[in-house]
Amino acid sequence: MNNKNLRPIQSDRFFCWLTLNFTILVAITQILLRMQKLLFFIGCLILYTGSYAQYRWELSGGITNSSLNLENTETTSGIGYYLSAGYGYISGVRAKTSIVFSIEALQRSSELTEDLVLAEGIGNISRGSEFTVTQFGFSPKFRYLFFTGKDRFRPFINVGPSLRFTANAELGDTELESEAYEQLMIGGVYGVGFSQMIGEQFDIFFEAGAMNDFLDNLNDVKSKFFDIYARIGVRFRIYDARR
Repeated sequence: MNNKNLRPIQSDRFFCWLTLNFTILVAITQILLRMQKLLFFIGCLILYTGSYAQYRWELSGGITNSSLNLENTETTSGIGYYLSAGYGYISGVRAKTSIVFSIEALQRSSELTEDLVLAEGIGNISRGSEFTVTQFGFSPKFRYLFFTGKDRFRPFINVGPSLRFTANAELGDTELESEAYEQLMIGGVYGVGFSQMIGEQFDIFFEAGAMNDFLDNLNDVKSKFFDIYARIGVRFRIYDARR
């Protein structure tokens, strides 16, 4: 009689023990998640405030002169725009090296000089048609500056990859469907220029260089852009130091 009464009591105790452990586990998990978010927030805050002593911010705008290698057919170059905003982390002795992260918007265009028959879905291109793309993207570049951090005039070179999203592509008067062109473009950026310090906080700079595509702009068609660009801009610092 007593053994029969003990079985439900033992089952109830096991259930209570299991429920208690599960509740404790859930509580510990919630505490860890909250601490993780707090630590992540503190880390971001430290990086954000500390970056004021290490970073330069820049804004620039300019033009592109683009030519398209379309199935090895001759094209004439077209004029577009090139806008960029970003920041650069300065490092190295006498602030000679930096990594520049920038968000870019550009337009590239080129005009065909002869008739061309392309793949299905794109159609034929007649002489005089213009191929234009509008792209937005991200470009990390390595920059090397000559002279020292105290010099007001500093030449520089930079090189890096570019990742761009093609938002729009037009062939003549026709806007192409997204299936007809490559939406994510990978390329390279290579530039030289100089900056001139104005006061303690600002630089103005000029840069000229070249850009090229590693992928074809039109699907199943040889179509890579090569661009010459020139841009001017302003670079500024949050802190007061000659870097």
